[in-house]
Amino acid sequence: MFSFRKNVEAVLSSATGDLRRPLVGRGNESNVKGLHIIGDLAGAPVIKLAMAQGVEVVDYLATLPEIQSRTPNPDIVDILVVGAGAAGLNAALAAKDRGLSCLVLEKEKIANTIENFPEGKWVYAEPEDKPAKGKLWLDGARKEDLVARWHGIVRDNELDVRTEEPLEELTKQAGGLFVAKTPRNTYRARKVVLATGQRGNPRKLGVPGEDLERVYHRLYSPRKYKGRKILVVGGGNSAVEAALTLAQDNQVVLSYRGGEFHRLFADNRRMLDQAIAERRIEVLLNSNVKEFRAGETVLSLDHGGHQEGRTQPTDYAFVQIGAELPVRFLKSLGIKLENEWDGVPLRAVLLTLATFLGLWLVGGGVSGVPAWLGGLVAGGCFAGLVTFGFRGDRWSWLGVAFFLSYSVYGVKYGRGVEFWP
Repeated sequence: MFSFRKNVEAVLSSATGDLRRPLVGRGNESNVKGLHIIGDLAGAPVIKLAMAQGVEVVDYLATLPEIQSRTPNPDIVDILVVGAGAAGLNAALAAKDRGLSCLVLEKEKIANTIENFPEGKWVYAEPEDKPAKGKLWLDGARKEDLVARWHGIVRDNELDVRTEEPLEELTKQAGGLFVAKTPRNTYRARKVVLATGQRGNPRKLGVPGEDLERVYHRLYSPRKYKGRKILVVGGGNSAVEAALTLAQDNQVVLSYRGGEFHRLFADNRRMLDQAIAERRIEVLLNSNVKEFRAGETVLSLDHGGHQEGRTQPTDYAFVQIGAELPVRFLKSLGIKLENEWDGVPLRAVLLTLATFLGLWLVGGGVSGVPAWLGGLVAGGCFAGLVTFGFRGDRWSWLGVAFFLSYSVYGVKYGRGVEFWP
């Protein structure tokens, strides 16, 4: 069924739809007071930056009066961290250093995202010009070495990490305490730090054949592929690293929809350029996958506006184009996202029309109706739009913008003189 609001919102949010993240303010606090978001969900997909947010959020929480004046209670943790990745573990370490009680919930295992990296994958300590914050160790290393170091740090610091215990429900009591429910237990916390990331929800192309058996959205064991024709789709570090690893024993084509690679780590860019020069990887820029078939992939290449089709022989395809935001999970916690169109569209439309009606009455649109009454209607309705706008109604701000724009170009006074010359 056609939904006017749903379709209008899709148009209004399309310009920044791919950049939607949870809406956070000072201290990375979400719209749910006391619930803070860090790491990949908060725009820090790089390990070093996620670690920094883990320390910074605890530094902020430690300054709050309700934390400083708290009465210790063994049944209430000061900070409940959800997610045992770089951001979450560093937050837990920072909390312990500051004498705050902390519990970490992890739905799978410690450093799960890194554990799922391909065998032997090199983990970079980027950006190189920023020192790592916190007690969590980070240096250029194989993923196996990094994970082992992190497990050792968790043990040595006696962090309370509950693995394979996902957060199922989070509610907030009248007094401000959070109640978190898992399949095993119920916990109470003063503050909650969400550090789950979004790597568990790989983004898909949405093209025919993407569900074929030999099309994957993760690369686990690159060493098992030898002498194969492989297509890697994507232009980020994950896609480039997958292509470089697979190119050691396979014929690899890297398809990217953009005209150039952005935000690649320096080593990845250097190694990719070298692999291209040595013809170990063929790069297809400005290309899009149209369909996956058994043994081949149909691509479309853009040559300056001219579309050219290409059928690429493919034994295996790896789609590495990032991850989807876990919207359903975030919404279950009551978290608002950036660029959401909150509010009541019908109310905004009626107030906007009533504002114009008031101006019409001011201009003598109805004989016998005093101008002051029209001014009262226009001023009151316009004030209503602004008031609702400051309360978070984006539809009201749209009404304000439309009214001002129309007034500048359309309203005339005196003998037809326009405001806009």
